Amino acid sequence: MSNQTAPLSGRKADPEAVIARYEALHNLEKTGREFGITRERVRQIVNRAGISTCRILKPKPEKPERLCKECGVPVNSSHALYCETHRKEKHKRRYRAIKADPEKYAHWRDLLKKYDRRRKERERERRLQEHLTA
Repeated sequence: MSNQTAPLSGRKADPEAVIARYEALHNLEKTGREFGITRERVRQIVNRAGISTCRILKPKPEKPERLCKECGVPVNSSHALYCETHRKEKHKRRYRAIKADPEKYAHWRDLLKKYDRRRKERERERRLQEHLTA
């Protein structure tokens, strides 16, 4: 009597049946529950048969194309609501609204100055780094 034909006490399930069910479900836990064995035991049986138990990744759904709210032209940004043309027009409208209110306009000008200073500082630092490395 060989060891291969005699069923072992720890193995309750037929390996062919486990493999067939795993290929249908692709889930170690559910397959194990059906046969009354652990998911680790299912993994061992399936891996011995040469079948990978790594997860099958689902393809990501394609994002719908974003269109300009004004003209319907495709927008090249994932967050912009308007195309290049209408974005500039919206900015002009916003600028006019800000300029109409002196307090908002002063605040806006201060922000622009601050951003401009930061940009110039970064540019100066970049040039200094290039000069030091050269």
